[in-house]
Amino acid sequence: MAEADDAGGDGAGSDTSNQILNGVYFGWVIQGRNVSLQLPAPVTPALHGLPPASPTFTGRDTHVEELLHGLAPGLQRQEAVLVASVAGLAGVGKTELVVQTAHQASEKPGWFPGGVLFIDMFGYDTGRRLSPTQALHSLLDALGIPAEHLPQELQDLSRLYRSVLAEYARQKQRILVVIDNASSSEQVGPLLPTDGTTAALLTSRHTLDVGARLHDLDILDERSSVELLRMAVFKARGATDTRVTDSPEDAAAIARLCAGLPLALRIAAALLADIPSRPPASLRSHLIWQGR
Repeated sequence: MAEADDAGGDGAGSDTSNQILNGVYFGWVIQGRNVSLQLPAPVTPALHGLPPASPTFTGRDTHVEELLHGLAPGLQRQEAVLVASVAGLAGVGKTELVVQTAHQASEKPGWFPGGVLFIDMFGYDTGRRLSPTQALHSLLDALGIPAEHLPQELQDLSRLYRSVLAEYARQKQRILVVIDNASSSEQVGPLLPTDGTTAALLTSRHTLDVGARLHDLDILDERSSVELLRMAVFKARGATDTRVTDSPEDAAAIARLCAGLPLALRIAAALLADIPSRPPASLRSHLIWQGR
């Protein structure tokens, strides 16, 4: 735990100093004479662990603007949207939307000086799904709380986690929490901040009843779908690969066959990029055949 250092004597006019070092404290520290408390150094690397933002992100400007508006600091309480939930089909781009938003928010001066916490709950993967307890252990570790100080019960873990977030906020180190792939309100509820300053973005295939501002994410329109296809091929092959631009009808057909789902469109782009001599018409025919 902590080490106490008592220097000086008891006589009048002596230089008396007590220091409590190398500990984590959650209550009052009572000791004679003068006490200077040194908290452990913040663990900043774990607070900057967002996945990379895709360079082919497109067609979601309105959604990003809406989410950013709710995250801005200094809003009146009635305007603030400190928890926002993005719901939509698998593959529609929920994760990419909140990651893009979180990157933009973290780059704005003064918005989230404490950093960003990111956790994937794997809510729809029975083999990797995290329980709230497992998630809180991971988040508290990222916040710099040693494992030996973690309580056993979920309620106590959630209380500690929220207290730490509130303390970061009190010290002007506001944090953004990004919770991806939550499958139920029970899975995500204990992870949501409650201090009125810390913000959170979460994604789910379902509309979760957690008191969040709800954002329904739909498929991309055809124009945005074709643009994503073009950008993904360009990213993989460079400016000399103009197959998508040169074959607008085939590109539009591929976009429709991918149903406007960004994940499916990126897979289609990868199939084109894998064989640079393959015309989009060939991929179009292949997708039609696969869909029979």
